[in-house]
Amino acid sequence: MRNFLFIALFLPVLMLAQTQPKPAAKKPATTTATKKPATTAAKKTTTGTATAKPATPAKPNPKVTALVEQAYEFYNQSKDDECEKIIKQILVLDPKNKDAYLLRANIAMFAFKYEDMWANLDKIYKMYPSEPELYSQFAMTHLNYYFLNDSNKRVLCRKTIRLASRQADGYAAMGMVAAVGGNYNEALDYFNISYTKTWKDTLSRVVLDLPYANCLYSIGDTLGAISRLERLIPRMSSQDKYTCVFLKVKYKLELNDMSVTEDLDTLNNYAPNQPEVLMLNAKYLKGTNRKDSACKMARLIRLSEGGGTFDLSPYCDDLQSKIDFNNIKKLIYSIGMADFEMSISEFRYPNVVSFSWMEGESRDRSLWNSGKVNISKRALDSAYVYVNGFDNNSEVNLDKTITFWLSKLQWNDIQNTGITRLNMNGTSLNGFKMIGHEQLEVFNAKNKEVLVDCLVLSDGTNRICYLNDASNPLILKFESEKLNFVLAKME
Repeated sequence: MRNFLFIALFLPVLMLAQTQPKPAAKKPATTTATKKPATTAAKKTTTGTATAKPATPAKPNPKVTALVEQAYEFYNQSKDDECEKIIKQILVLDPKNKDAYLLRANIAMFAFKYEDMWANLDKIYKMYPSEPELYSQFAMTHLNYYFLNDSNKRVLCRKTIRLASRQADGYAAMGMVAAVGGNYNEALDYFNISYTKTWKDTLSRVVLDLPYANCLYSIGDTLGAISRLERLIPRMSSQDKYTCVFLKVKYKLELNDMSVTEDLDTLNNYAPNQPEVLMLNAKYLKGTNRKDSACKMARLIRLSEGGGTFDLSPYCDDLQSKIDFNNIKKLIYSIGMADFEMSISEFRYPNVVSFSWMEGESRDRSLWNSGKVNISKRALDSAYVYVNGFDNNSEVNLDKTITFWLSKLQWNDIQNTGITRLNMNGTSLNGFKMIGHEQLEVFNAKNKEVLVDCLVLSDGTNRICYLNDASNPLILKFESEKLNFVLAKME
């Protein structure tokens, strides 16, 4: 379902670019699927135009067809030299073969040889002047690939507009380029122009409502987006229709509009037990005051493929959010292959915290490092520095540095502004921003897995999860490029 929704959202890209065969964006060598090429360049497409209709269609040359298929296979495997050899053979037999020149244009683009890319596209247009949309189609083919930058995509679209200003293709493609770049108002302007132009097929005009709705939603006009989708849904079929229904339900629920029962039933029948649809169900159950059912649904999402990081906090009230050190005396963190055991000897946050620790990965605990740490009130009050490594057989008194707990100053920063500063292991002092909730799976003393709710801070690279408890803002999880650790067990 996840792939279905993502791919279907870009259906207009495919529909608007369907007037001639073209290679898909280059795939890695491990890709097994290949693009099915057109039979010959002379074969008329379903939406193309021709200056003269032949009495009988040209019969495809079987040898050219086989060579084109072989060229696409090499192209999709990134075997450019082998592909070029086949292209030369194709052009000997069929000098005007579109697939051959399009393959060359694509290979040149991926090599950042834009002059060669343009030269091959211009050759196609010279041979087929009734198809100026080939330039904007090329931009659409590579809409989501950085190999062809936005500037080049826009130039390609403008060339189609210049050559065929009364046709819709160039304007619609320019709108898609703007939309993918996040320029939603510009995209809507180009879409509106395209609606006033001539379309080669009705379906392409119809499906443009989907990216149009997405742009309206992105600029805050959710009601307008819903209206577009409602207009589009009766005219769509199969997979594409369900994509529109999915977005309609999503947008309505975000407006707390619970009139989605019928549409939600449709999605549940079409894609049962899929995470994205289950998420809509959870929101719907919560919005209709069925909290217990919403929590059960949310937990089902968490167990589904790809749902392991789904935030349960809006739906479930039974998440553990505190750790009582009157009952819990030992915390065991996982640090790669090693364990870090912290035994609490005194806990009176924010006045004083003391603990002993052991760290190692061998079954022979006599080989583990160990020590003791005392954290003073001064550090617990105002420290910005975080450390997680200590010398073996040492007793460390932290007067300015804090370990495993946020200081009261950091806590207050987060409560007031959502941002705090944190220095990790001697690195630069970075700003960490609150980004949401996360639940960690932690084993208790009875080896029963419980979900501990925590808040998440991030500086864009590193992430810290900590207890949302002013009396015990314990750091539970830390992820960085150099080190990852997470609370695994409480005893």
